[in-house]
Amino acid sequence: MDTEASAWAARLDRGLNVEEEAALDTWLIADRRHQGAFLRQRAALSLLDRARALHGKPADPVIEEVSVAPDHAPSRRRLLSYGTGLAAALTVGATWQFWPRARRIKTDVGEIRHIPLEDGSVAMVNSGSALRIAFTEHRRDVTLASGEAWFQVAKNHSRPFTVAAGPAVAQAVGTAFDVRRHADSTEIIVTEGTVKVWPLAATQEAVLIEAGHRVVVDRYSNLRRGLLDGSASDQRLAWREGRIVLDRMKLGAAVEEFNRYHVEQLEIDPSLSDREVVGWFSTDDINGFATTAASLVGGHVERDGSTIWIKKSSVE
Repeated sequence: MDTEASAWAARLDRGLNVEEEAALDTWLIADRRHQGAFLRQRAALSLLDRARALHGKPADPVIEEVSVAPDHAPSRRRLLSYGTGLAAALTVGATWQFWPRARRIKTDVGEIRHIPLEDGSVAMVNSGSALRIAFTEHRRDVTLASGEAWFQVAKNHSRPFTVAAGPAVAQAVGTAFDVRRHADSTEIIVTEGTVKVWPLAATQEAVLIEAGHRVVVDRYSNLRRGLLDGSASDQRLAWREGRIVLDRMKLGAAVEEFNRYHVEQLEIDPSLSDREVVGWFSTDDINGFATTAASLVGGHVERDGSTIWIKKSSVE
């Protein structure tokens, strides 16, 4: 475990790409002991840098093996080998300084947030979403853990803007695009400019997706591209204005959309699932949608606690 933690600490010190950040997050979550081991190794690196500074020497690159005389500051690799013992001297209060710095954003159910980012970009974050934002001098990395977000990216060719979301990675330098996590896939819609997309598993080459197009990457790293006309794109992203636009959408899919914005949930008679519905609704108007949808599909509305049912009427 300490060997793995040492390797991750060294990688973080020289800078992680978005794929490595995702892998590190997975490793940390897998076992709580990983977090402690990682912090100990980060603490060891920090102590080494301090010792080097006191001796007036820069820290050795991680890849170097250095033979050091007893009166010199220890090499980083040697210090890592017994980082656990050194880190034991650190207090719990100081440990946080060695953790990777990142901004985390989370929206509640029904909440839609407009968030200016430090680089001049803007994120619109949909209901029930979670993001991790980590900007450095050379990179702008975002991890979408759940939900959906639309990004208006400030142009900066020297700092690519990368979003990792489930099985997909999207990268841009100055454009606008939407990323949505589904249960077993990720959907990306480009609204301005061009975005480079590739599977996280890197089993395929990256593809360029232009404005007005979308791509879906499934958990098997398969990519499916398609064209969206202007109205379809506007309807799909109407949530940014707090609206849901239904243009001959199947009732089952429409219910899924509304349920994203409410603790109170809609349920439907399975026989009505494939019936089509139309209309423009506010995301917070679940009752208006239920009443309208029921009339369109030949059903009626019933309440059962926090559940709103759309059931088939005996006579249509």
